[in-house]
Amino acid sequence: MKKPLLLLLLLFLMLLQSCWRNLQDDVGFVEESRYQPITQQRSSFEATMTIMGDRPVLNSGKIYVKDDLIYLNEKSEGFHIIDNSDPENPVPRAFLNIPLATDLAIRNNIVYVHHAVDLVAFTYNANSLKIVHRERNVFPELRSPDGYDASFFDVPEDEVVIGYELVN
Repeated sequence: MKKPLLLLLLLFLMLLQSCWRNLQDDVGFVEESRYQPITQQRSSFEATMTIMGDRPVLNSGKIYVKDDLIYLNEKSEGFHIIDNSDPENPVPRAFLNIPLATDLAIRNNIVYVHHAVDLVAFTYNANSLKIVHRERNVFPELRSPDGYDASFFDVPEDEVVIGYELVN
């Protein structure tokens, strides 16, 4: 009886040892990222939503359909608007230039777009774009390719991270 109890106690002590952290291991360790954020002033970032003429699709993403319009996502660049009133002959109408746009939803003729960290609501008709509302900082900021978020880099409050570049 003593032998199994002693073995169990010894095993428990060995497992318990792994619960303590040796604080000396982290001395001198400086956490660094190999990337530097590319930022843009919030005012110019918000002004990047524009309507352009139609252009060729280079890197298509999700497709959204509302009435006779097709919204085709160009990954991280915006949305192609295609008139599908004649499904046999769809006609490209415009390109919504919305950098870093990933998703779109439509409700009651209001288009909601995930624009980097913001949620933007707007109406679109006859080549005009009217922003109804912009909710700032709804979504998390872009992470660097090595996993650090923008708070690690001390990005100013009035700037938005739009990408990362490798630092040599």
